[in-house]
Amino acid sequence: MKSTHTQSRKLEGLAKPSRRHLHNVVAVLAVLAGLAVFGGASAATAQNAAELNTQLTGCLPQGPEGSWLYTVTIPGYTFQGIETYASGGGYTEADQLSFSPIAVASAGHGAWEMTGKKTFVLTYLNLTFDGFSTGNPTGTLKVRQTTTIGASGNSYTGSGDYTYYDLDGNPIPSVSGTFTITAKRILVQAPK
Repeated sequence: MKSTHTQSRKLEGLAKPSRRHLHNVVAVLAVLAGLAVFGGASAATAQNAAELNTQLTGCLPQGPEGSWLYTVTIPGYTFQGIETYASGGGYTEADQLSFSPIAVASAGHGAWEMTGKKTFVLTYLNLTFDGFSTGNPTGTLKVRQTTTIGASGNSYTGSGDYTYYDLDGNPIPSVSGTFTITAKRILVQAPK
């Protein structure tokens, strides 16, 4: 058996559940206890399942936490990418443009922050290179984005700007600009 000290160390990085979340968990447990006592497939069971779904929906994140498939439009290009927003503000992404001969770049890493109930801002960086054959560093790309999450919580729209910097940190205006973005949350799907 593990010591309580070891167990408490593993829990240090976890966020405390909110009072609302605890209330939802208690309600879900009450529904499950009722199902266990009364059992059977009935209209009441279907109603309890609907109530259970409503309770669990209250536990879903209100922010962007999770993974998304996005589409970006910049002058002359439209491309897709995949991104993950971590709870606590971490961010990673990879996109189709970063692997093209015109814009070789690393995966993006950055930070996000909620600015309202359904709005957030994001800043991330990519390391840039001169091409696949040589792979010499050319600088960095900084992306800044403002986003609004849709009513369902499973889509968003936004806009922002991007700036390329040379190895000395000087901006390169000729390859900097603005963009728009739309995204859909990647949801769990059971296999067929």
